[in-house]
Amino acid sequence: MAKYNHVAENHLVKLFDEYLQECEYSSRLRPATMRGYRAVFSLFLSLMPEIITVEHLMPSLVIEFFKRLQLRKRIAGRDIIKSGVRDSTIRTYWAKLNAFFVWLVANGHVERNPLNGIKKPPEPKYDDSRALKDDEVDKIIAAIVSHADSPLALRRDIATVSLLLYCGLRRGELISLQVKDIDIFKATLTVRGETSKSKKTRTLPLHPTLLMHLKDYMTERTRRNYQTEHLLVSTKHKTGLTRNGLRHWEKRLNRISGVSFHLHRFRHSFATNLARKDVGLVKIQKLLGHNSSGMTERYVRSIVPEDLRDDISKL
Repeated sequence: MAKYNHVAENHLVKLFDEYLQECEYSSRLRPATMRGYRAVFSLFLSLMPEIITVEHLMPSLVIEFFKRLQLRKRIAGRDIIKSGVRDSTIRTYWAKLNAFFVWLVANGHVERNPLNGIKKPPEPKYDDSRALKDDEVDKIIAAIVSHADSPLALRRDIATVSLLLYCGLRRGELISLQVKDIDIFKATLTVRGETSKSKKTRTLPLHPTLLMHLKDYMTERTRRNYQTEHLLVSTKHKTGLTRNGLRHWEKRLNRISGVSFHLHRFRHSFATNLARKDVGLVKIQKLLGHNSSGMTERYVRSIVPEDLRDDISKL
């Protein structure tokens, strides 16, 4: 219970642990999703120490939580103090807390969901420029080539960027890739259901450029006698690249390339580039591993009028 910074007697903590166990074994939520729920609930209790039992879950106190969430000050980057959160963050917290409150109602712990009657945060407005531009990709690759401190680091980093560009992998899917998921002879990559947000296994064909970089990386990796099952490895230890290692890699590449990006922008680039090549929405949805076409449509909003000029000229 210490992980919530609250006393063991906190009744809500016990109920939340029961809820998470049910999510883990019945709903089979992924570890990353479970960590997200824990983080939200931990902050909820941290900002609302007066809420200890289900009797304290009143709409007024839940509204107070969102107010404190907006006003709290936090350190970001190098001792930079910030306050306020994005609309998408508010929506995420609302959704995760609501799921727990619905569970409380269904199991008879409370009579009414305290979020009932509180307006759900609006859908975030999606930035139409989420896809990386060609010159941004060039800068990222140039930074890798000019700052690599070993042949292994060079080949691993180029292969990593190529995986993101040509497969549109999610962060969790990328870090969970194993050597067995790559079939060099069939030129395919398998995203296993247990590592995917959609929980569905999908097989992607490998682009010739990606295949070339993977072969170069695997050859160098073998030469250095790496035995780990993880595809992406640490250059300092003969182990797989960790989530923290990937975050460090991402931040470093942001800094040395001068391009402000996060890994998910590569996924938007993958979808947008497919759309520009007239690949249909259903195929893009399957390649991305989305459960609905509505989600896929958000990923192709980076199409700009100039991309449609050739189509108009055909009229």
